Amino acid sequence: MKFVDMSSDVGLRMDVEEFVVAVERKDLVFYSLESVAAQIEEYEVIADGVVNSLAANKPLIDTFPGRERAHYWAGMWTNAFYGFTVAMIFLALLTIILRVRGGM
Repeated sequence: MKFVDMSSDVGLRMDVEEFVVAVERKDLVFYSLESVAAQIEEYEVIADGVVNSLAANKPLIDTFPGRERAHYWAGMWTNAFYGFTVAMIFLALLTIILRVRGGM
């Protein structure tokens, strides 16, 4: 918050950002929150990155361009690999059971 003294005799001050004119009082303490606002903006960028990391089609914080759907394709390939592995184990067990029972 930045203030401009409009009249030092009467004690009028104007807030430059809000364009509010008010009487200066001795019981109020003014503190500039510009440094806090800068930290909040930095934390908002990090929070947006965390939220984007949960979505499959959003870019991550520090990734190369064009990597928006990396999580999606990694999940597809992982699921395909595990699906194929489980299917092969199931077919091997089925073949063993049919051989033992004499079905083939």
